[in-house]
Amino acid sequence: MQIYGWHKDNRLWVGMAFGAMAFLFGAFFLTGLAVNHWIAKDAEAHSRLWAHTLADHLPDLKAIANGAPPSLESLDMIEMAEGMGKVFRFKIFDREGTARLISDRNGIVSTTEETLAEHNSKAAKVIATGKPYTVVKDGRPEGRPAVYASTYLPILENGEIIAVVEAYVDEAETAAMFRRELTLAGIGISLLLLVLIVAPFVALRHLARAKTLSDARANFLAEHDSVTGLLNRAAFLQRLDKRIGRPAGGTSILALHHIDIDGFKGLSEELGPDLSDALIRLVAIRTREMIRPYDFVGRLGSDELLVTQCGIATPQQAEALAARLIRRLSEPYILDDREVRLTISLGSAMSPSDAETARELVHKAGIALLFAKGAGGNSHSAFRDTMEDDMQKRRQLERRLRQAAREDDFALFFQPIMSVADARVVGFEALLRLPDGQGGLIPPNDFLPLAERLGLLPQIGEWVLRKACEAATNWPDTISIAVNLSPSQFETGKLPQLLAQILAETGLTPNRLELEITEHLLLKHSDNVLAQLKELKALGVSVVMDDFGSGYSSLSYLWRFPFDKIKIDRSFMAGYAESAEAIQKILSATVALGHALNMQVTIEGVETVFQARALEAVACDRLQGYLVGKPMADIEIPASLLKEFLVTVNQLSDLSSPGASTPAEATAQSEADRVQAVTG
Repeated sequence: MQIYGWHKDNRLWVGMAFGAMAFLFGAFFLTGLAVNHWIAKDAEAHSRLWAHTLADHLPDLKAIANGAPPSLESLDMIEMAEGMGKVFRFKIFDREGTARLISDRNGIVSTTEETLAEHNSKAAKVIATGKPYTVVKDGRPEGRPAVYASTYLPILENGEIIAVVEAYVDEAETAAMFRRELTLAGIGISLLLLVLIVAPFVALRHLARAKTLSDARANFLAEHDSVTGLLNRAAFLQRLDKRIGRPAGGTSILALHHIDIDGFKGLSEELGPDLSDALIRLVAIRTREMIRPYDFVGRLGSDELLVTQCGIATPQQAEALAARLIRRLSEPYILDDREVRLTISLGSAMSPSDAETARELVHKAGIALLFAKGAGGNSHSAFRDTMEDDMQKRRQLERRLRQAAREDDFALFFQPIMSVADARVVGFEALLRLPDGQGGLIPPNDFLPLAERLGLLPQIGEWVLRKACEAATNWPDTISIAVNLSPSQFETGKLPQLLAQILAETGLTPNRLELEITEHLLLKHSDNVLAQLKELKALGVSVVMDDFGSGYSSLSYLWRFPFDKIKIDRSFMAGYAESAEAIQKILSATVALGHALNMQVTIEGVETVFQARALEAVACDRLQGYLVGKPMADIEIPASLLKEFLVTVNQLSDLSSPGASTPAEATAQSEADRVQAVTG
């Protein structure tokens, strides 16, 4: 029998059509299986990241799994975990597979026998195998996402399973994407037969995996610093806002610690970007090791961290943690066989006493940090109400200092130095002052530390050198000028060249210039400074060790560098009235040591007639202090003072004979003279 119009060759086309249809249906069937498989993998990957975060930040997870109610800290974490990423519900099972906690967007509910029966076998299977288990479900009948995955994950502690977490992951959007893309791929596969079957599946699988990982990383980086893994500023403030007013443990104090690594910018340039990142990662690790599980850390800037201390009872607890942080973070770091030491400054503020909002608390801790930095390395300051007023004064001083640096609006005063041998003025020390803009003067101790932090000292130091040399050219050739040098002037390594230029421009004879340095400078930059000092001395200037005896290693530098002169620190004369005999012996020994090394010795701080008479037996070379002369402007130096000192040592002796002041009275009078000289 033959059907009309039917040709046996058509059987090939019919067979091919049926084959194509069968292949197409098979492709769609396999596509459905593949979608479920990839959804399961996507859910498992997302659940792993989510569960890792939950385990890290749920301090009593093990206790919850053993049937204990969650703590306040855990409630905070559970609240955040309920909507974290695509997870909309989760359960915690114990080691027997019994549900202990169920959490979803409606809150926490108690477990029931029905719940235990539903989940016990799958949780028990995960406990037995130690492997995750995922089921993809249709959530529409249950009023849940159209497609979701239920993933069981083991939670381990020290290699032992302590609990199983079941995470419900919303996969509706991912499933729609997979089905849309795989449907198109299935059609293409059916048309191109077996040649192109494998390629789209492999490609799509890699795309899905890459997208999952990319999304997870993007979500993580949205809240975390890419170098350290710490919370970024926005995420930290958001979490701090939630925590303020609800500290852990039922107590009312939350402390915020603002950590700054002093000089990190220069150190970073020296180390390079890779080692610099490695260093800040080590700092972050140490910081996290120092805090409790429910406290958190954020990175505010390249060299700044924020640390919370929640639920403390007293401010002393905050001070104790601050001290521990400074001590731990300032311990040596090893980077590529290189030891690196950091100096830490730390400011603290507390809620609610100092601030009631996150931003205000960060602001107050930042103010305290500035005061800690001003106190020197490895210092801690807690916020005080007066700090804001002090900060306003500091800003005014900073503006005045910057203006003075721009306009060369400083004042240079000169204090005479007397030769003991002939009672003549043999030199002056240049002393810097900053006009306050209202007719007064700001002493150097008030503005020089700020100038150093602002990086203005090299510029100011050059101005002082130039003006001092210019002033000295108007004096007799027998009168020298002494100028103090700061550590920052040595940092560029070009100080000898700069000084040679200034001497050439001003015409000052080099042997009339004395450069004074302190032990502190040598301690910080010993080899670099010593090399430049040798170049300076080669120019013909004198090098003087200033404030000799104020440090513990002054003697060690006398043989390392051939100083021309030493100046004994004024602190010896300040305490002379109380310990005259002991100080007299120390001064005599120091002068003898200087003379043995062919160095002239100057004693600073001579302010009373009594002190001047007592120093006759010491046999020092020169005296300096308010008794010899107060600091004065260049134009105020009398011409006669440059020729011969007005009051000889013999006259001083006459003044001290009958009715002379006692040591204590003389010291008190000198302090009054000092105040008068500085203020007017």
